[in-house]
Amino acid sequence: MQMNPAVKSMRWVIAQLVVIAAGVGFILYAALRLPSSKWIGGFLLGIGALNVLLHKRTGQKFFARAQSSRPHVAKFWAYSGESGTQLLFLAIGIILAVAGCVLIVMGSA
Repeated sequence: MQMNPAVKSMRWVIAQLVVIAAGVGFILYAALRLPSSKWIGGFLLGIGALNVLLHKRTGQKFFARAQSSRPHVAKFWAYSGESGTQLLFLAIGIILAVAGCVLIVMGSA
């Protein structure tokens, strides 16, 4: 069974997102115990909101810069394409915004 190249490339994006979500989850777990966790949550929410709002432009610029870098880096990012890079930035923004909301609601301050 032959896979569609678009499906193959999105698997890389999803794999990266799983690793990023696990890392943010670990940071979230550690930050819940801090006395300034609400401030950290506000910071993460702000960064996530900006990332969601600017994901298309950021993804385009990042993809263009990656294509003009070293061959291995360019090949890696070309595999997911510009739309995959934009999706990656959108999902990172959503992950950070959700983590920020959790810290604001459940944080101790």
